[in-house]
Amino acid sequence: MGKDALSTKRVGDHPKFLYIESGMLDKVQDLRYGTNPSQTAALYNPNSFLGSLKELRTGKEGASQTNMEDIFYAAVMVGYFVHPAVMIMKHENPSGFAAGLTLEPLSHTYRKARDADFRAAFGGTVFFNRPVDMETAETTKELFTEVVVAPGYEEGVVASFKGSTRAFEYDEKAFRKIPRHPGEELEPELKRLSDGSVIRSDAYLLPIRNETDLEKYVVSRQQPTNSQLFDLLTGCRLNKLRSNSIRLVKNGYTTALGVGQQDRVMCIDIAAYKNFRLAELAKKEGVERIADYTISGSVLVSDGFFPFTDSVELAHELGATALLAPHGGQRFAEVLSKADEYGMVFVDLPAEMRFFEHH
Repeated sequence: MGKDALSTKRVGDHPKFLYIESGMLDKVQDLRYGTNPSQTAALYNPNSFLGSLKELRTGKEGASQTNMEDIFYAAVMVGYFVHPAVMIMKHENPSGFAAGLTLEPLSHTYRKARDADFRAAFGGTVFFNRPVDMETAETTKELFTEVVVAPGYEEGVVASFKGSTRAFEYDEKAFRKIPRHPGEELEPELKRLSDGSVIRSDAYLLPIRNETDLEKYVVSRQQPTNSQLFDLLTGCRLNKLRSNSIRLVKNGYTTALGVGQQDRVMCIDIAAYKNFRLAELAKKEGVERIADYTISGSVLVSDGFFPFTDSVELAHELGATALLAPHGGQRFAEVLSKADEYGMVFVDLPAEMRFFEHH
């Protein structure tokens, strides 16, 4: 096979304008490629959040479709938080998240997110909701970072990035306009398939805005602490994980994530396996992690319901102290009874609040 046989990129093939039901959209830019290098892609609508990004440093090449989608999904999730927050994305899934709940440096919050899965964070997209200072920038260089996104940068930070790292600055107004809760203005999502069919759907909006909203769905005898409520709410806000998915959260940061499986129990198994394996690797390779990533003491948040007690039993074995899942299944009374037996908090969301994500 000759070298040119795989050279199928055609940057610039996409039209300058795109027509959708709400009107005509201008092209912002052609992207480096789509999902794979053989697929072309382009970004449209300069009035959108992604369209308003300022690319301060391009690295060796421009952004790909996956880079843009990583940035968008991170922006949706980080936008729920008023605390300093850092999200690391990899292949359209978070690898780690942390909220700064104390007066800690932003570099510390970044490390909590990175060290949650220091392997997956390699080459990832890092999204901040605070301007990046030089100390934080230097910390990001400890591991190769492909994309950095923030609302601003301290003088000299962008120039300090080396190699293929790309840096973007976002507009706070555009960031806040991303719809996240019911009642906010939003565009329908359109998915056009290669056979010409088009699926039009509503975007997911999180109806729970704060801990008070969440607390009314506690159904267990054991009542949550304020810290558990925040961690359970954090799990709900991390709603752009490919489903089925499990989030394990402790003290405002993720201790383990299990995503994209065909069955819910395997998501817990995978989250636990990765957590244990990363602990072994950190010890073997001398990686000093900044926080306690043991699952014990974490809360477990599932985007799907628990039809049997097996998930509760496994969560208890791992040391999780609180559970959240949408309501469902004929055996729910048994599921709740098992949580009560273990003295675990159980948050039972209404079935219509299920938050699957199949992007």
